[in-house]
Amino acid sequence: MTSLKKLTLSQLESLAKDFGIELKKSDKKAEKIKTILNASIEENRLNQQLEKYLIQKNESRKTNKVLVSELKGRIRLLEEQVKFLMSKISVSEITIGTEADRDVITVTSDLTDVKKFIKALISPGESITIDELIEIKEIQKIPLVALKHAIYDLIEEDIFDAREGNSRQKIGGKIGTLVRRQYSNCNV
Repeated sequence: MTSLKKLTLSQLESLAKDFGIELKKSDKKAEKIKTILNASIEENRLNQQLEKYLIQKNESRKTNKVLVSELKGRIRLLEEQVKFLMSKISVSEITIGTEADRDVITVTSDLTDVKKFIKALISPGESITIDELIEIKEIQKIPLVALKHAIYDLIEEDIFDAREGNSRQKIGGKIGTLVRRQYSNCNV
């Protein structure tokens, strides 16, 4: 009966257990098959049990194929989401650290690039409200913390003057408008 060869070792052991046959753990697959065949089991009963185990084996293969297919779809979706997120944080660097037994994700931007971009937006003598600044598409990709630090640095470097202005959103609760100085210590 070559069909027994199609079963796995655990299935052979279960089949033998169904018929009350003791198999040695140290026996190889061929020896276990020989022991089952030599147990003088009625051929119809053996075939019925064998069929049951073969069906189970085929069903588990189908299930595994479905699971693999589903996992491949999920991986593809995750890859697309990662690509999307990477495009959104083009000027940012993400680091993962541990704080108080939990992972913390920190997003930091290269402030030099952010400051250059803001200086390029506003010519000397011109002003911009924080509302207008935040509405700019490229600025929206920058984390708010990095934007605040860049603005504070530009003010400290005497490139911008800070005013309250009539902006709804304010940096530090007071800065609503940035005015580019006519003459600054730093060049664009």
